[in-house]
This record gives sequence, structure tokens and C-alpha cells, in this order.
Amino acid sequence: MSEDFNSNKRIALDFGLGMGYFRMGKDMFTTNQVYIGNYGNSGQYDPVFWLRLNLKNAKETACTKRIRKKCSGFTFKIEPAEITNEIESLYSHYLASVNFDGYPSCKDCIPSLHEPEDVFDTYTIKIFDQDQLIGVGFFDRGEKSLMSVLHFYHPTYKRYSLGKYLMLLTMDFAKDANMDFVYPGYITINGTKMDYKVFPQVEAMEVYLSKDNNWAPLENYPKSELDIYFFKQLLGIDFDNLEEAFN
Repeated sequence: MSEDFNSNKRIALDFGLGMGYFRMGKDMFTTNQVYIGNYGNSGQYDPVFWLRLNLKNAKETACTKRIRKKCSGFTFKIEPAEITNEIESLYSHYLASVNFDGYPSCKDCIPSLHEPEDVFDTYTIKIFDQDQLIGVGFFDRGEKSLMSVLHFYHPTYKRYSLGKYLMLLTMDFAKDANMDFVYPGYITINGTKMDYKVFPQVEAMEVYLSKDNNWAPLENYPKSELDIYFFKQLLGIDFDNLEEAFN
């Protein structure tokens, strides 16, 4: 595959990510809410906001240093993506250990890897304890940014915070490539399962305000403010005016 073709894919990814679009399977998509279940006959949804890590503001913290020290005995490789039986087996062990839904397999998450219609330049991070594969991360590479796609690890290594270590290795790769941003996905307003994505530090995180088509510092927008933004700017519901109307 030509370098020009890969470069075009990377430029297109940068543009999509900057507009609040992210990978789902073979395509890019965006949304302002996710389905979380039913209440009676009605579906319940939780507002979501997309994040990115501004690498210029990302610094080492006591937490990141502690995780790097815990994982210093492991080795890792970063290379163009592959999905092997060993990787799928590790993912199956991980999926069985968590209490949330995930893709049935890595190939379901990354279905067009190495196929002609693949529009992503995908890489794999592999973490080893000696010869044993214990952690895997996939990310899509742009020119000035990259997007985390899937991270998982062997459940017996949970105490090592391998999920966060994979995030640090992803950040390191982006910095070494002189990139500007890492896109980890979204957070939800009412749930907490996605809050880990503000790692390594909220001060370096930006949140996408889709009505304004603008990225803003996340530390200026606690969840209470994002909730107001969702209803007022995206749904056109101003609760302050509603209260005045009923008084």
C-alpha cells in the first residue's frame, strides 16, 4: 500500500475527528446520546460528549508515574495492526470479566482490517509479561492526531492498571510522532463507566461542543454544565424559562 494512500487516510481521519466524528466498525459516526435501557415502554438515553487530549498540555503526574513504575517489568511492541487467534483469545477472557457490553470479537470492532475498503491506518500495541501476551490496544493513526479504538488486558493483571498503561503508551506514540491530539472517545453525563477516559489529567482534556462546532477545556465544563448545554443548546429546552412560565 502506497505511502500517499496512507497519508490521505490519515488526513481524512484528522478532519473527521476534529468535527466530532469517531470510528464505528468500517465507518465514522457521531451522536449526542446513547441508549441505556427501557423505562416502561420508552427508551432511556444518556447524553454524551466527545473528548480529546491536548498533548501540548499533557504532563506527567504522580498517578502516571506510579502506573509506569508498576508496569516497568513488562515489554511492549507497537506495529501495524493484526488480529491473531492469540489476541482474540485474550479479548474473550477480558470480555468475560467485565460488566458491560462489548463487541463480540476484535474482528467485529475492526471488520475491514487489511481489506481494500479499509479507510483507517490502524496500529496495535501489545504488552507482554515475558512471552505471555497480557494487554492489547488498537488505535487509528492520523497525521496530527490518533484515535483509541479498543483496549483490553488479561483479568489477572487488573491490579497493574493495564488499561491506563495502554492509554499512556498511546499518548507516548502520538507525542513521538509530533501529533497534537489523542481522541479517547466519549463520556456520559449520568453514568460513570466512561469517566476513566479523562485520564491522564482533566486539565489537558478538551470537550466537543457540537452546537458551537468548538473544542473547549473540559475543566471549564463539569457534567452539570454539560447537562445544561445538552438540553438548552442541542434540544432547545431552557428549564429556567419553563420554571418562569409555570410561576
